[in-house]
Amino acid sequence: MTSRPRTIDALSRQTDVRLRDIFETIPKPCFVISAWRSWASLVRVIGSFALLTWAIIAVPLSSGTDLLWQVPVHGILWLLSGLSLLGLFVLGHDCGHRAFSNKPWVNRLVGHICHSPLANAFQTWVVTHDHHHSQTQRRGQEVDWASHLMTAEELDQTTWRSHPVVRLGYALPFGIFFWIIWNTIRRGFLVRWQIGEGKWQRERGRLLFSNLCMLLAMVGVYGGLLSTVGLWMTLEIYAIPAVIANIFGALIITVQHANRHTLLYTAEGWSPLRGQLVSTFDVRFPRWMEWMWCDINIHIPHHIAPRIPWYHLRQASAAIQAEWPEYYQSEPMGMGHLRWFAKTPRLRHVPELGIYEMDLAAK
Repeated sequence: MTSRPRTIDALSRQTDVRLRDIFETIPKPCFVISAWRSWASLVRVIGSFALLTWAIIAVPLSSGTDLLWQVPVHGILWLLSGLSLLGLFVLGHDCGHRAFSNKPWVNRLVGHICHSPLANAFQTWVVTHDHHHSQTQRRGQEVDWASHLMTAEELDQTTWRSHPVVRLGYALPFGIFFWIIWNTIRRGFLVRWQIGEGKWQRERGRLLFSNLCMLLAMVGVYGGLLSTVGLWMTLEIYAIPAVIANIFGALIITVQHANRHTLLYTAEGWSPLRGQLVSTFDVRFPRWMEWMWCDINIHIPHHIAPRIPWYHLRQASAAIQAEWPEYYQSEPMGMGHLRWFAKTPRLRHVPELGIYEMDLAAK
């Protein structure tokens, strides 16, 4: 039997398997944080970006027939440089889950270092991302792209004036990518609403500090580059790789929770096991790409146990698949992962099951 969201949902209703049962399958060494591996990962990612930056500078774009080889070379270097920056973000992601170091202050420090230059306020990301983990695939609680999906009936009740973001996401080709970018921006402005008043009061000092770090980093990076090497070189060595990092980040964010089979849940239909496993997917890319962005697309073990460091995700994945193959969804990346949401889908409500499924036929 092929594992799909619907089959896993049905299994969750037919058996008494708990998320904890699957969690306990993960070998204990997978939870051990290795200081040298964490720091080596950080040095490797920063070193790769520095080396690629040197290569971009060493191969300037000139004119004439030389562009025939210079442009493809720059394209490859920009791609690799962008994937290095994505790897830097993922290491900050580990810090947010306290999986980089056993020392909380190290996780906070390295998290700010990794995220601030990438226009991400670390603490804002941590509190909203924690909410994503605790409420995965629960409609009305998700903080990512799925928060804007509607049924055909709901969409008919909206207007461009009342719901411009929703309408634009449905009007644009691949509008889900627009929602991902929009939600990245709105996290900083709507964090109080997203995490609730009580948590916001407890976190607001750290949130303010985190936003200040991001602002100073962005001014330092772009201001420093513009004043020393000029606009074009700023674009070449940082801005273009940063855009590529965001494009691939948005792609991974989408495919690890969304395909044509994805289910969302009502509050009554949701459970910890359904939330974390029914619509979480391992979508596999070439090995060298996964290495550059620190295996974050091996996503199922991460949602079962977020404190697993990135370098143990493969071992955890193998253990879960061996014990619970019927609950594990993994397949290689293909055009089908993109084709289905070229036109943003509506939802179809199935109230007797407490689920929403993708209604790809809705006009």
